Amino acid sequence: MGKVLGYARISTDQGQDIASQKAKLESLGAVVVFCDVGSGMSLTGRDQLEAALRLLDCGDQLLCLHPDRIARDTSDLLAVAKRIIEKKAILRIHDPAITIDGSDLMGEVLLTVFGLVGRIEKHFISARIRRGIDARKLKNDGAYIGRRPTIDPDRIRELRDQGLGPTQIARTLKIGRASVYRLLAA
Repeated sequence: MGKVLGYARISTDQGQDIASQKAKLESLGAVVVFCDVGSGMSLTGRDQLEAALRLLDCGDQLLCLHPDRIARDTSDLLAVAKRIIEKKAILRIHDPAITIDGSDLMGEVLLTVFGLVGRIEKHFISARIRRGIDARKLKNDGAYIGRRPTIDPDRIRELRDQGLGPTQIARTLKIGRASVYRLLAA
């Protein structure tokens, strides 16, 4: 049997912790766990998933806790499974227990069903966001205000007045430099 590579993903590092996924994957036998932070809506920008797929050899396994950690879209999920099978490797999902190695049509059927469930969930998430935006527009006379700012522009100007440059301000406030430039220009 080959090596077991784990794959974990969280949507955002704001309030989510990838450590529990990583620990569970390691307890299930993953020798290395690849971790991405980003949306499951697309495979684009998922560098760690791509790295894990490139490292797979014949007989290796890619282990994931749930299908939606790989993708929330049926076609993306099946595309990943196809790449794994083409390498004569195995896709193993912990919950629900699904093993895809190309020899059993039932595994692919289950993966398709769970990919569809992920797609439905993605649809409901988008619909809830849209309803929230529409409700906010009604409350604000048709204007969508969005979430409240998390960066205090006065604090940025204060640090600039103290002689700090944009990079130093960004490091001090633990924000991106682009945010500093944008607020200084406003």
